[in-house]
Formats: sequence, structure tokens, C-alpha cells
Amino acid sequence: MRSMRLGLALAAVGSVLAACGGGGTSGGATSESDVSGTIRAANWGGNPTENALVKKYEADFMTKYPKIKVTQEEIPTNFEDKIKTEMSANNEPDAMYVSTSLMNFAGPAGRLLDLTPLMSKWGVGADEYIPSLLTPWQLNGKLYALPKDFGDLVLFYNKSMFSSAGLATPTSWDDIKSDAKKLSTGTVKGLSLPADAARFDAFLFGYGGQVLSSDKSKAVFNDQKAQDALTFYSSFQLQDKSSDLPDKLGATWPGDAFGKQKAAMVIEGGWLIPYMHDTYPSVSYGSIQLPKFPVKQSSLLFTNGWGCSAKTKNQDACMLFVKYMTGKVVQQQVLQSGFALPSRKDLGSDPAITSNPDVKNLFDSATFATAWTFGPHESKINDAQNAALQSVLLGKSDVKTALDKAVADANAAISGG
Repeated sequence: MRSMRLGLALAAVGSVLAACGGGGTSGGATSESDVSGTIRAANWGGNPTENALVKKYEADFMTKYPKIKVTQEEIPTNFEDKIKTEMSANNEPDAMYVSTSLMNFAGPAGRLLDLTPLMSKWGVGADEYIPSLLTPWQLNGKLYALPKDFGDLVLFYNKSMFSSAGLATPTSWDDIKSDAKKLSTGTVKGLSLPADAARFDAFLFGYGGQVLSSDKSKAVFNDQKAQDALTFYSSFQLQDKSSDLPDKLGATWPGDAFGKQKAAMVIEGGWLIPYMHDTYPSVSYGSIQLPKFPVKQSSLLFTNGWGCSAKTKNQDACMLFVKYMTGKVVQQQVLQSGFALPSRKDLGSDPAITSNPDVKNLFDSATFATAWTFGPHESKINDAQNAALQSVLLGKSDVKTALDKAVADANAAISGG
């Protein structure tokens, strides 16, 4: 799963692979063992752990399908921009990571292959995957990628700090509000909520609000529901004085504040688990699913998929590759490596999930979480939301004024302004 912007340069690819694919059959094979050809497969390669896993699974794939050759293309920086450029030159990879950002560009433009008929041909059922994780790749009844993994949000709490204060594990937002105030002493805050739409939107959806209108034609995150959500989100810092921005706590992000024990609670994803293990191994913590908000229980889904170029000359080989890379064998190994959560329902009973309460909270939260994606202008929409959050949390604007301005900015971007 991609959890940060990655560095380094584009990995070189063989000159013999100047176009999508490199020979082989497409569509005529009726047995997996008969499928042959060469495909290029692109992933972002700046994370050493993830890149090593991808290389291993590609090698395993070629062992299982010896007639199919896979050449890996690592794109560690500006992945979506690079793929868009290659698509414009009709030189994109056959198989590729599909982020929600790339889907928003390539899906409507017809640049990605509809996997639905190939899934039927090669025995891949959509019902194998957690339903909410398919949503980002669906458009007009077609499915353009299969989810390879995911992350979402839960509330992490410091067990030692709770125990010292005589507090039980929180079970509601009333508990969290009360506990955050009791745990705020000196330079320590009970909670650290950032000026980040990728956290606030869980509150927005929980209050029944939306980022975009149902037809996705305009931003609507300034209605009364959104105002109520931001009023509650900001109340920890502005009213209760029980939360502060990470940099005010001497931290680079909420997880850092949590590790330094400057914040007793944070709302983060599974990426916090290896971070705490590696950086702050002595801190004892637990987690809970985000409690129900006034309207519903809510969390945010962050996911990526594997998809195929609409121009691939080797559709069968590409589909078998996507099937394998999102299949149970690979996803089980990814899960057991601790790198990411699986998108497959049949791994919900795996001991790597059931024996770890924090991982189980994350996995189970996918059933009520919303995919965090907002169409082709999502970066500007997110920027507008973040600016509103920053303005409110720094006391520079009231909730309504900040959200009205943010929605106006977002709608200017949507309308091409």
C-alpha cells in the first residue's frame, strides 16, 4: 500500500519492450497453461519492502506460468504523471498499479481495460473481495482494477497513560472527549487531530455529510452536517484544549506525537503499527474502531489496485497476472509480512488478523469505511478542505466561513476555473 510520496528515479526497461506487451496470444487460449506472451508491469518502487515483495511475487508468477514473461518497471516518483505520459505516447505498461488518482484519469478516458469479461473467463469472482474496496474501480458497470490491499482508520490509545489515569478503554465519542480532557496535562494532549481531510472526512461522513453531491458535479462539504462535523472535530483543540496539531507537540505527524507520548490518542491506520514497532517499541498501545458518529459509524479507505492497459496486446496474460497479484496466495504473504491488509474476504479468518486485535480492528473497519476518492479534481478538493481545517484550527476563521470558501475554491476547480 502506498502511504507516502516516494523518491528516486525511473527504473530502466529493455528497449525491446517499446510498446505494450511483446508478442504472444490474446483471447484465443482456453486454458491458463496455454497463455503465453510478455508483459510489462509497473509499480512504484521507492519503498524497499514493497518493491522486494513485488519482485518475489512476479518471479513466483513466472514459475507458475512459464510461458508468460513479466518485466518489472519501477516508477518511484510521480507515478501517475509518468503513466499518463506513457499513455499519451501509447507506450504504457500492460499491467500497473492503479491508484484512485490514476483511475480518475484513465477510467473515464478509456485507457484501462474492463476486467469484467476476463474475470468471468479466468474464474475470478468480484465477491472474493471486500465490497467497499471494489467501489473505486467501478465506472458505468465496468470494473477497471482489482484491489491489492488497503488501509483505513482506527483510534489508537496509549495503554500506560490510560491506566495511570484510571481510565478504561473508550467505547464512544463521549468517552474519547472526556478521556482526552483528563489526559491533557502540561505539554501532553489527550489527542492530536491534524488539519488533514484524510482524517476529518471520517467525521464528515459520520455526520451524514458528503464531499461531493450525489452526481459528483459539485462540492457540498459546507452544509449544516459538514459544519456540525467540523465544529466537533475542532472542539477538542479550540474548546476543550485537549488536542493540538502535531507540530505544536514537537512532532512531524500524529503518529510521531503518539510515539513520543505527547498525545495519548491518535486516529491513524495500520502504517502506525510497524512505525511504533521500529521507532517506539517500548510504548504500550491498543486500538478501537472509530465509534459511531451521530448518523453512522465511519472510517476512510485508502486503497490501490492492479489493472491492465486497454491497449495491451496480451489481455489474457495481463488478467492472469492481476488475478495472481490480487489472489489469496500473494495477499496472504503480504498480510503475514505485516506490510498491508488484504482486500480478500477469505483472509479475514487468517491468524495474522484474528490473533492481533489492532489488525482485526483495521480489517473489520473496511465494512463501514468509505473509499477516499473524489474524482479528477480530488487534489484541489483536498487542498481546499485542508486549508479550511488549518484556518479553523489556528483560530483564523469560523467554521462556516472557512467551509464556504473551501467549497467555492473546490467548485472553481471542478468547473475548470
